[in-house]
Amino acid sequence: MTFFKPGHFIMFHSTMTFSQFYLSSKSRWLRAMVAVVVVYIFVQVSWTSREYIRPCCMDAQHVSTSGFKEHYKWTCIDRLANRHKRVEDIYCIVLPEFLPHIKNPCFYDYGSKHRELRCLPYFYIIGMDKSASTDLHSRLAKHPLVMENRGNLGKETAYWSWYRYGIFNKKTVNRKMYLDDYLTMFADTAKMIQDANRTQIITGDATPMDLWDFRSWPSIPQNAHKEEPEVLTPHLIQYIHQGRTPKFIIQLREPVERLYSDYIFLKYGNNPTEFHKHSMEAIDLMNNCTGNHSRRFCYFSKALYQKLPARLHLGCYSVFLKEWFNVFPRSAFLITRTDEYMKDMSATLTRVFQFMDLPTPPQDQMADILNQTRRHVTQKKAGKIRPETVTALRKFYDDCNKETAELLQDDRFLWSDHYT
Repeated sequence: MTFFKPGHFIMFHSTMTFSQFYLSSKSRWLRAMVAVVVVYIFVQVSWTSREYIRPCCMDAQHVSTSGFKEHYKWTCIDRLANRHKRVEDIYCIVLPEFLPHIKNPCFYDYGSKHRELRCLPYFYIIGMDKSASTDLHSRLAKHPLVMENRGNLGKETAYWSWYRYGIFNKKTVNRKMYLDDYLTMFADTAKMIQDANRTQIITGDATPMDLWDFRSWPSIPQNAHKEEPEVLTPHLIQYIHQGRTPKFIIQLREPVERLYSDYIFLKYGNNPTEFHKHSMEAIDLMNNCTGNHSRRFCYFSKALYQKLPARLHLGCYSVFLKEWFNVFPRSAFLITRTDEYMKDMSATLTRVFQFMDLPTPPQDQMADILNQTRRHVTQKKAGKIRPETVTALRKFYDDCNKETAELLQDDRFLWSDHYT
């Protein structure tokens, strides 16, 4: 079916005004089509000319007027991202002010018929993969004032690093996740606070990929046409928390041990011989890249990540820590070692509780927390790492370890005691 005949088109442009063309049309469907086009253009212009606010925050009288947005260098670029199923522009979102009498960052959603409390995490366990972060969170969640979320294992949303970009490790997923979906992950905590007036309970997001997985940085609108990223996950979290700094917990493991556990767990291979071969290939790939590009370019590269036969770069902790420390103060982070956690869980958990301003549980509850079964342990390795593999990997990680120790001002992260 032809909607506009050539004669009509020429007449409109050569001899008629728009109103004359519209009124002279003898066809009802043609008039209807013209009206639809006009309305569509009006809606598009109106939509793109105003600040985009998520449905949860459409009632402008409840939106924050504290001026927190003026602090940020970056502004909203892609207001229509959600409509067109692109990666959501976090800087186009305005949340209401957090409620001061609630310890967890929560606000009232006035976008529906009934007022609903919605929450972000109070704390994040952002790393590191295969460093007992799952076990740490499972024990932390036994505290009477800590709630799990609706993510994997009750702790892992994978929103900031994977699902908001429509990926799952090296695969794509059918639907991107939006902030509205992310808030739903903490609905149980919000309901508990709202229904039972439990204003001191908190919840968290323990996604270990958040520390390091910045592969999708080109999809962030503020990074468009950049050779290297300016905006990463830390910037987005800082913005959405409106200047109310969350608590960050990072548990680090000796890099060579971490890599072998990661390698077996993700089924890159299953024995020391394969691990040696793939480790050498990964070292060559990383060295070739850093010989021609910056470390940020290589460590945040999606193309290189797809090629790596072992996730070697994750153990260079300083590269990723710098990105977080550039955004949040050092005091916002508690950084522990996996081996020390395993040797003395009581001491580590006590530090964690103090860091999060939680009371130490009663002795009987603490005993239950300490005596629970370990969570998410990698299957037994098929033999020890070959000595030549250890030597090559330690050489690769040597500069990174020195940088990490200097950055943290803590020589424990040289892992010297681990190597003796």
